[in-house]
Amino acid sequence: MEELKMANNRAAGGDPPEAGRRTAQSVLPDSCREAARLIRERRTIRRFAKQAVPVQELAAMLKLAADTVALEYDPDGLRFIFFASDEGKRKAGQAIMAAYSGQGLYRWMPGKVVQAMAGQVAKIPLIAAVIVRECGNPSYNDRQIAAASGIIHSFTLLAWERQIGLVWNTELVIEHELLKAGLGLAGDERLVCLLYVGAYDKLPKGKSRTPAAEKWTVLGGDTGQGGEA
Repeated sequence: MEELKMANNRAAGGDPPEAGRRTAQSVLPDSCREAARLIRERRTIRRFAKQAVPVQELAAMLKLAADTVALEYDPDGLRFIFFASDEGKRKAGQAIMAAYSGQGLYRWMPGKVVQAMAGQVAKIPLIAAVIVRECGNPSYNDRQIAAASGIIHSFTLLAWERQIGLVWNTELVIEHELLKAGLGLAGDERLVCLLYVGAYDKLPKGKSRTPAAEKWTVLGGDTGQGGEA
């Protein structure tokens, strides 16, 4: 099976951050205004174009995204697996559907239907697993999850600038033991999410979003518009 396993450049102990930036220079936005546009326009993509994704370019984006995380965390306890080959995506699809088949209405589906669905998952251009190592220290575990989430957020924007979209899957199924075993996780590792990645031909129509001011609370002082005192 051909897989690309990616830790960030600090975890890999390889090229310095400057090398990662040179490799991914073409994916950098030209200005803060461009970055704001990417944030506003990015959409979840569920229908992918029938074309391969540039794996090495995505790897460079991932390294660059890791450089944006200011939080202190353990890079050795964070890794990414890219399932890009046909064999790798079949393996991932089978593991995903094995986990789903024991839950909800999936339990009543015939085996042939489950296999067909696994085949549809395998048609996704690229599947990425985001994995952290955990220990008995809750603070350490929280930092690892926060760092992984920050990297993914930056990665999604860098990919979007290249007209590459994704689905960020954090359903409860990611905690299923069959999925963890099928993807090859160690006993002390946790699957943070699955990313379904691919280029897109048609941009989904945007939906109404909740104003940011309705999502925060201000303690003391002038609250301005929205929020609470």
